[in-house]
Amino acid sequence: MSFRRMLPFILVNILVSAAVVLAILWWWEGRKEDTLTAVMEAPQAAVVAPLETADPENASEAVPQATQPPLEESSSGPDVHIVAAGETLGQISVRYDITVEEIMSANGMNNPNFLFVGQELIIPDIGAAEAVEEALEEEPEETAEEALPTPIPTAPPAEGEAILTIAEVIGPGDMPLEAVQIVNNGSSESTLLNWKLADQFGNFYTFGPITLFGDGAGILVHTTAGQDSATDLFWGEEDSLWKSGDMVILYDAAGVVQAEFQVP
Repeated sequence: MSFRRMLPFILVNILVSAAVVLAILWWWEGRKEDTLTAVMEAPQAAVVAPLETADPENASEAVPQATQPPLEESSSGPDVHIVAAGETLGQISVRYDITVEEIMSANGMNNPNFLFVGQELIIPDIGAAEAVEEALEEEPEETAEEALPTPIPTAPPAEGEAILTIAEVIGPGDMPLEAVQIVNNGSSESTLLNWKLADQFGNFYTFGPITLFGDGAGILVHTTAGQDSATDLFWGEEDSLWKSGDMVILYDAAGVVQAEFQVP
């Protein structure tokens, strides 16, 4: 076949191929435009959709409740003080700016002399509460914060000397009644931790963390066994210790004699 006869077939093939290529390119460009349009419109829909459904007047209702957890109410209570070795009720009262009587009342104590290491004492905020109530009654328009007075510290106990004596031996020889009475006639308290009460035969009783206030405050050390209380301590012996003529000796923590008494 001559070239002249083949020329129309070649031109037809070229035109068909060109048309196919152009169709493919047109389809491809159209697909790219659709994809790009979808990508560009996607974030706009995400932003516009909530704005169309949101009601400005009830915006707070549109917020999910889970994003607003309820506030926890804080609770406050009185302070609790843990008694350390050597502490006295007077020192604790000065530290918290309240009186000894207020601490005793809050803890159900009837004797300020009996403390032990590790004891938990409730420290009431009586002074501040009373001051706030009085200020609010006098000036009701003020806030509680404005009505709080400047704290006035409780005056520390006057310095003086502790004078411990063995006042008497009660019921010597009578086991259920037998007891030694120790009195502090000085003007300052005395901590009896590791002090000893002894006889001339080597028997002794060791005191725990108890504070003996002055001005005639006293305690009883019973020979028999029993449950210690604010005013009564128990030696735990099975037999009587004291008889007429015996010496009762009180040693401090350093082993120095502080008082002696002879049973009449």
